Amino acid sequence: MVIDMADSFVLEAQQYLNKTYGHNSEWVPLAENGVTGGLMMEGLVRAFQIDHDLEYVTGYLGPATINTMRSLKDIKKMDPSDEPSKDVKLIQCALFCKGYHAGGITGIYYTNGVNAVKQYQEDAGLTVTGVIDWKVWQGLLSMGWFQLVPGGDPTLREIQRSINTDWSSVIGVQPCEGVMSRNTALSLVGCLQGALGLQEWIPDLASVVFGPATQSAFSRHSLYEGCAEPALVKIAKYALYFYGFDQREFSGTFTSGMRLNVVNFQNDYGLTGLDGVVSGQIHLTTMMSMLTSRGNPNRPCTGGDTSQILSRLMCDNLKAAGYNVIGRYLTGTVGVGAAERPKYLTPEEIKNIQDAGLSVFPIYQDGGYYADYFKISGRGSYDAVTALRTAAVLGFPEETVIYFAVDFDCMSYQTESLIIPYFRQIANAFRQTAFNTKNYKIGIYGPREVCRLVSAEGLAEYSFVADMSTGFSGNLGFPIPSNWAFDQFDEFTFEPSPAFPLDKVAVSGRDGGARKNDADGAVTTAAMLQAARSKFTRRVLSALGFTENTGIDLEFEVGEQVLPPVAGGGLIIRPTVKEMVTVPFGDDSFGVISIDTLNGEIQAGLSETISEIQGVSTEASVNYDVSGILL
Repeated sequence: MVIDMADSFVLEAQQYLNKTYGHNSEWVPLAENGVTGGLMMEGLVRAFQIDHDLEYVTGYLGPATINTMRSLKDIKKMDPSDEPSKDVKLIQCALFCKGYHAGGITGIYYTNGVNAVKQYQEDAGLTVTGVIDWKVWQGLLSMGWFQLVPGGDPTLREIQRSINTDWSSVIGVQPCEGVMSRNTALSLVGCLQGALGLQEWIPDLASVVFGPATQSAFSRHSLYEGCAEPALVKIAKYALYFYGFDQREFSGTFTSGMRLNVVNFQNDYGLTGLDGVVSGQIHLTTMMSMLTSRGNPNRPCTGGDTSQILSRLMCDNLKAAGYNVIGRYLTGTVGVGAAERPKYLTPEEIKNIQDAGLSVFPIYQDGGYYADYFKISGRGSYDAVTALRTAAVLGFPEETVIYFAVDFDCMSYQTESLIIPYFRQIANAFRQTAFNTKNYKIGIYGPREVCRLVSAEGLAEYSFVADMSTGFSGNLGFPIPSNWAFDQFDEFTFEPSPAFPLDKVAVSGRDGGARKNDADGAVTTAAMLQAARSKFTRRVLSALGFTENTGIDLEFEVGEQVLPPVAGGGLIIRPTVKEMVTVPFGDDSFGVISIDTLNGEIQAGLSETISEIQGVSTEASVNYDVSGILL
């Protein structure tokens, strides 16, 4: 974190750096605005890399740069008559940027500078010596902040300082500003590896994983009330606080209060009763859930999800292996080119699943892998109506939860600006009985924090958590949402022949899925043909640029009467009388788009546009040539 506020001392540092390094071809000029920002911190690192002849001058504080810092001689308090040091000038600039008063950019490490370094060391939880060692270099040239920031959590800052006190020699100096970050969460795994004697120095926390070596080493330890494992107990206490439990005592003693928190953690995260899990004690599976979002990938589960269309034999094999509920997709395909295949549910597959004694929960994902998907005007309205109609046609029973996917590393600002508005559109469509005749409910699939924020807005009944995506910023270090129904934590190949890819899913019991679909929901040939026609109409709308407009409403068909067809221009035109319902995009909507009856005539330019978007249906179950049908 950096502080975005103009400061005369920071301005002095910017001017000094530009003047000193401006002649170097690898220098990137700094804006002289007195603001400590990311580019300013990169400039400090770049100056260090130039001064110490690093092979790559990047401005990135990576392992090579930190290892160079570790090799430097310590700098102690100097005499005013000493020769000025370029390294000291750089430290003085860095102190200014971190909010410490270093006196001036003199190159003489004297009283003001020593006091500033001591204050930094105190703030960072380091031994206060006033000596410039590698921990001073790394912390001051990092993007981290070491004072409590507005809105920061004092207890979290206490933990961050304690981590530096105990483990900075292994994992480096970490920020202490009271804000949860991916690095803070990852630091616990680094601390654990240090405590287990697996690592003496970790130059890059991004490389840290709770892998087989760590699992094997920790499996030889047990944490329980009264145990003698102070370093491991402290790490577990930090994790309990990270995940929302009232653990505010951080000694190395496993207390009765900690035992109660462990019991609650195991209950809340669906661990109670699993093999290897002892209530109130911390063994491998519990510790992995505390320190990683996915937990122990080898733990048993009763749920799964897959893009594979399931045969009866596959369903019987899943049931025999202990699975009870399976997530499947309402629409769409997976793969590209020749490898593309359908992933959507069919009535036959639903029968296979339910006749085998499994239940099924529906997922809607025809995109959602990237932020721009959610920027499309009306995306939520369109997805909601498509999902509602497909679920109804497939016969999903009353109040079934449909999970809409947010399947990318979504930052908090993107959740606020894109994802919450998307789910507001979905909620708007779900409230309209013309579409939602069976009172279906909204669910969300996504990272923990995205699920929590959307649910906190009242826009999702349950969460399907993408915990398998450990790299997502909204997972590690964030509590699992309290409304989680499903928790995806591992992917593998389900081996009984025929083998297929399967994701392991923990099940909380909040959503049991559908065990029997309505008989009157069977897909008819007419319904499949109508779906293909609707898809074609939407492509025409898109090709004509209508769906790119903002502030408009889309009309969706509720019912129709098809009139006698009219041939012309190489196409078959089917005029219709339609009942339409409007889904507004927002309160500022100012118009409505609809496709009017063409009365047997092709509008100018439309035939050319249509010829470019032929090939309507990719669904294998639609055995009709609809390439020339336009409603």
